[in-house]
Amino acid sequence: MVSTRTLTADLVQLAETPACLSTAGLTGSQYLAANAGYLRLIERVWPEIENKELLAAGSALGSPERDRRQWMLETNGYFDAEPAEVRSATGRIIAVEINSQRVWCSGVACDLEYFMPLPPAKPCAAGFGVSVTSSRRASFTPRFSGSLKSMSVLDRHIMIGRILSLAAEGAILARQLARQPEAKETLGTIIERLSAYQVVNRASPTRIGFDFSDLAYEQLEELLLRVAGDIWLLIMACSDADIVEMLRLLVVKYTVPRPVLVDW
Repeated sequence: MVSTRTLTADLVQLAETPACLSTAGLTGSQYLAANAGYLRLIERVWPEIENKELLAAGSALGSPERDRRQWMLETNGYFDAEPAEVRSATGRIIAVEINSQRVWCSGVACDLEYFMPLPPAKPCAAGFGVSVTSSRRASFTPRFSGSLKSMSVLDRHIMIGRILSLAAEGAILARQLARQPEAKETLGTIIERLSAYQVVNRASPTRIGFDFSDLAYEQLEELLLRVAGDIWLLIMACSDADIVEMLRLLVVKYTVPRPVLVDW
């Protein structure tokens, strides 16, 4: 016999917008289902949030506004087009509108939520897409490449996006700490190449965030390997040991530099 929980979870998967199903409650509510759009929105793979509490391990942000939305569900059973914020795995605060309905799934009170992401604020003039001027493309390590092949396309997209965001933020930090003018200039070039994807990080106004969600997987992978390739070139040329180690930690776990071919 098919349960109402299963049927509602299937409804979440069929939604054309980001959607999730969770148990009801101001605290302690847990994820029961989420579709691909929602996972991409918060940059999470399903095993990270399955049966986890929304506030402790998910994207929900505790606030008086969330308390008010929960009160509306308790008293009216629904709300429409309510402004809210969710947190991505990389720490970005994303503005959304939420439509929610209180439903009963196999005797348990649950909340069915649909999300409409709002356009992110841009801190500066954006560039245009993936640059073709990047110096040298790195390669994935055999182990990491094998792990990617075992993942679904959705999980690969989320994972590569998170790695690229961390690499981009690491390049910004390294540029701030670099003492050599040449290293600062090279890191500035890498950051400028990613300027099209910079967004205001509302979780920390002093940090620059990155949003790569509009890129197809192939574009995302290509951009990551080109950024990693440029970082590897800087690692080999830089004499600042601290910056070299910082940059190496950004790329060594998943890429290797492309060998330099010498013609005799």
